[in-house]
Amino acid sequence: MGLNTNQNTNNALYILQGKIVKVATQETGNFEKNGKYYQAFDSITGLLTGFAIVDGYKDGDKDAVLKIKDGTDEWILKFGVNSGNFTSWSKSIQNADLLKELELVPTYKQDGDKKQSSLLIKQDGEWIKRKYTNDSMGELPVAMPVSLNGKVSYDYTAQLDYLINEISTIFDEAKLPF
Repeated sequence: MGLNTNQNTNNALYILQGKIVKVATQETGNFEKNGKYYQAFDSITGLLTGFAIVDGYKDGDKDAVLKIKDGTDEWILKFGVNSGNFTSWSKSIQNADLLKELELVPTYKQDGDKKQSSLLIKQDGEWIKRKYTNDSMGELPVAMPVSLNGKVSYDYTAQLDYLINEISTIFDEAKLPF
């Protein structure tokens, strides 16, 4: 039988409101959201050993999955592709040295109804700058304006596909020795 019931999720991490969180109990948690308890951390430091895009919880959603090795521990950090966390991380990771330890630092800010999240990268004590910025998009496709019911929003599909392909290529070429 191909079904398994013993799945170890002790190494699963997520990003929630500017914190890296691990599922916990009420006794061990230091952060609560919607009746669920988590252990919350400001950042994670380690070697980035893997990158993948997987199906998310909702139909059609995709999640980024990063493998991070911290000494003898290996962690799986999962966050949405259609998020500020992915956008900021994916526009910066090209400037990091994948053979060196790095620190991932999530941020979160809410101003009224507007929520803003980022996943910043620090390496060798310095913040990694973005490869792509609004002033310097390089070959990154522009977001396409879409009008719906008189409101303009933007379709980032081509941009996300480009970033995912570029990051996958970087990981393939690095042939990380871990």
